[in-house]
Amino acid sequence: MIFGPDQSSWKCSLDSSNVYSSKTMANKIDSIILPRTNVGDATIRNNLIPQKVGIFVWRVLKGRIAVKVELAKRGIDSGSLLCPICKDTPESIDHALLSCKLFHEVWTGIHKWWKINMPPGFDLKMALASTTYNNLPTRSLKTWQAILWTTSYMLWKNRNQKVFNDDSWCLAKIISEIQVKTFEWIGNRSRKLHKDWLTWLLDPINLVSPVNFVPG
Repeated sequence: MIFGPDQSSWKCSLDSSNVYSSKTMANKIDSIILPRTNVGDATIRNNLIPQKVGIFVWRVLKGRIAVKVELAKRGIDSGSLLCPICKDTPESIDHALLSCKLFHEVWTGIHKWWKINMPPGFDLKMALASTTYNNLPTRSLKTWQAILWTTSYMLWKNRNQKVFNDDSWCLAKIISEIQVKTFEWIGNRSRKLHKDWLTWLLDPINLVSPVNFVPG
């Protein structure tokens, strides 16, 4: 904030209008602390899915979810460091949300659902930032990003259900949950998505490709 030319009023230097707004301040904070994606100039927000999913993704990218390796770094004893799903490898964030064989099968299933080849060297940051899908139309990319973020969120939810409730792990059930949730969330938030459940299951990219968008 700075004084105006007449020294009698404050002006905001963060915006060309010199007028302060909470949105301007929020954007400035975002530009400093939040990781950017390749969807235009957007930061961690994606308005096609609930805010809680974006917050979870932010926590993942900041290394702030309670996997066993991270808990150990903070001096919290959670017993064995092994992944509670596969019980073979220490549970880091990358392992918990991607490289564990059972989790990786979910990512493979999601790519097959969208008829997209999983890129070489696929890793968690790529999955959440969508930096390896430049062949997708821009409008499709934002929806695809919402799918990837929801996938990570649902994997973590199912991981916790396994750890705390000893629920069984079912690949088909998790993929079905992701399909249902994204259809509900994106459909309720986008006027440009044709809400056709069967097409969403069989050919989802057709619903969000440019030729199928309606003016909005």
